Amino acid sequence: MNPLFRLPLHGVFCVPFCGPKNKTLPIEIKLNFSSLTFDKEDKPVWSMTDAGERYHSEVKLYKAPLAGKEPLTGKNSSSESNLEPHHKDIENNYYLSVNCQGNGLFKISKNSITIDWQKEGTSADHYFQTLAIALNLELNKVLCIHANALAYQDKAIAIVAPSRTGKTTLTAALSQNGFALMTDDMVALHEIEQGYQIYPSWPVARMWPDALNDMPENVNEPSEQYKKVHEKFEKRIVNIEKTAGFNFCNKPKKLKMIYLLNRLPKKQSSNAPIVEIVPIATAQAIIVLLQNSILGSCYRTLNLEKSRLKSFSKLLENISFKQINYISGKEHLNEVGKLIENDLQSM
Repeated sequence: MNPLFRLPLHGVFCVPFCGPKNKTLPIEIKLNFSSLTFDKEDKPVWSMTDAGERYHSEVKLYKAPLAGKEPLTGKNSSSESNLEPHHKDIENNYYLSVNCQGNGLFKISKNSITIDWQKEGTSADHYFQTLAIALNLELNKVLCIHANALAYQDKAIAIVAPSRTGKTTLTAALSQNGFALMTDDMVALHEIEQGYQIYPSWPVARMWPDALNDMPENVNEPSEQYKKVHEKFEKRIVNIEKTAGFNFCNKPKKLKMIYLLNRLPKKQSSNAPIVEIVPIATAQAIIVLLQNSILGSCYRTLNLEKSRLKSFSKLLENISFKQINYISGKEHLNEVGKLIENDLQSM
């Protein structure tokens, strides 16, 4: 078992692997590693396929049969029409099947996750810390979005950006200049009495080689020394706590701001600012948050769409959402960081 499973993440601690000192965290689940009996002829209630140039990924969600009932197979597997009324109040369990560079199965409910994973390929921890834990958190009414979180003094910020538009590179630059990385690729939005709390994930990040090679401490240690996320994906796995130049925050922080990155082409008019921070309308902000949900259209299947929309509206009543427009070029990242600092200090 990967020792990372002994660490809490996103406000979740897993028994029996996480120690009793973590009982102050908001969510406790039972984590098991065992074989799962699963009928592959069942019809998934939701599926997601990424057939991009880098790799082929297929994720499917199945509703597990309720205890004491016969398994539902084929075309009836997603239907509840033949369940007795009292069964609808029983906690739902789901199978999340992953067929990518790693293959296996998660059985997930509000209170537990069981992992059945093949030894070959990418290990289960890679998918556990995003897909599986996101499904568990959403079942516990905790919103999860594709974003990086960083701590700045007593505050937390989240950075949202489309793929390959500079989120990783900017995060790396900020974490060396006054900020500390809290989460990589996913942020869980825990609602508290006065706002929202961000809890750190595992101290592991997935970074593009150019971001690693540009770090001063890595001039003589190229990115090839770091293990790939998987064979066909160039991102590297970085232990933040053991890598010189990075800062990691292992304490929860209150979320103050979400920034949407908008990296502009280098050819701009001479009057265009190198970097600027502008407000975003609430309607646009909600669209961005929905587009950056971890499990895509899965929430419709889980009957969570309406509640999530209301929750995002409530979130935006408590925190600010702004857009950072900046001209492409790593030479501008320090200026981006300084403007973010000034923006946070003015709150």
